[in-house]
Amino acid sequence: MKVYVLTADTYDDNWGSSIELFGVFSTEEKANNRASEMELVCYDISPMNIDENEEPSYLGGYIE
Repeated sequence: MKVYVLTADTYDDNWGSSIELFGVFSTEEKANNRASEMELVCYDISPMNIDENEEPSYLGGYIE
């Protein structure tokens, strides 16, 4: 079964990054609707399979 993971960078200053998880959804449409409701600007929807090993996924962040 495939799910859609919604994450977004919510840091709103000039330097830095703060990646947050906003939910796991059964369809991409539901994930997009949630992103629209929250007015997320810099978001990502990642499809993942339940109960299967996945390669590591970089969620994001800031390293200086």
